Amino acid sequence: MKKVKVLALVTAVIAAVLLYNYLNMLNERAAVVEVIKTGVLTASENIPPNTTITADMVELKELPVEAVHKEAMTNINAAVGKFSKYEITAGEQVLSTKLISPDGGGGDGTLAYEIAPGMRAISVDVGNLSGLVGMLRPKNTVDILLQYQEEKEDAAEGEEKEMEDFTAMIAENITILAVDDVLSQDGKPKNPETGVSYTTITLQVTPREAMDISMSEVKGNLRMILRSPLDKEMTGLPETKSIIFDDVVVK
Repeated sequence: MKKVKVLALVTAVIAAVLLYNYLNMLNERAAVVEVIKTGVLTASENIPPNTTITADMVELKELPVEAVHKEAMTNINAAVGKFSKYEITAGEQVLSTKLISPDGGGGDGTLAYEIAPGMRAISVDVGNLSGLVGMLRPKNTVDILLQYQEEKEDAAEGEEKEMEDFTAMIAENITILAVDDVLSQDGKPKNPETGVSYTTITLQVTPREAMDISMSEVKGNLRMILRSPLDKEMTGLPETKSIIFDDVVVK
């Protein structure tokens, strides 16, 4: 009986030693598997759509590399000052595709996000003549001419008043946002049947320029003048005066 107890005790000790060694082996293996982490920008609070991102809305958190979204941002300064396109919930990784720059662009293919703050978008009808024969593309810049008629003031009493033609520049260095519904800088190819690329051009303008263009389209005919992308010089509106036909033709 005594031998049985001794044997049981020895067996228990051996089992305890083996269990201890096994647990140590597991701990050593776990220590060898190192979890690699990286800093990722996350929202520290719920951020509604169309909200300016401030430093207190975001924070850097260490997350396992495997858990990081491929479009997640890693720099607070790169996010601050931009706008949220969609709602970002607290704790969510801040993705570059959910933010837009304050100067416009980087949107989701809709025109609204292409407009710079403080500016407006207005569409005008164009033909091959006024639209530079289909050569205009989004991101091009143009000047806009207005051609219109007014009655001559020097007509004798009782005589039928003659109409006089005028041309005036009403806007300069205007950015084209879209041709028809195309926002891509590649533009829109010509229709092989009609030979026409587009029938409307959408322009980025100030509120006052929008009023001028709207009125001019009603009262006269608009023509686009394509500018070099390297040319930002303004002629000095309203110092650029309108001209009449007599100013063009040397008599």
